[in-house]
Amino acid sequence: MAILLTPLLGMGSVKAQDPHLGLTEYELSCMSCHGVDGHGDGPRAKSLKTAPADLTKIAKSNGGAFPAKKVTEVIDGRAIVAAHGQREMPVWGDRYRMRIDVSERNSRIERRAHAQISALVEYLRTIQEK
Repeated sequence: MAILLTPLLGMGSVKAQDPHLGLTEYELSCMSCHGVDGHGDGPRAKSLKTAPADLTKIAKSNGGAFPAKKVTEVIDGRAIVAAHGQREMPVWGDRYRMRIDVSERNSRIERRAHAQISALVEYLRTIQEK
């Protein structure tokens, strides 16, 4: 579960810009459905009603530009409008915003969640096929 990494962000040794954080987030949160290489062929893919997206073709399907803001919104999931239909993909924004301890401030939770999502989005940018 992605929440396991959240304490690392507050310890100074791992930053959102750390390329390993994005890969680790992908492995923990995305790989089971989207597969090792992001092609939508993970071990859980066959059990889903809707096939997971091929994450290596995001830029290609957007005229060659990687839509980081849109990808961030999809991962976060809290802003998705209900009229757009059912969503099998977990709302990672809710999971990333789980409180680690009772004294954790909301502003720190938001910064941590933003850092995790940003790192994941940056990783997805690196796996785009030309």
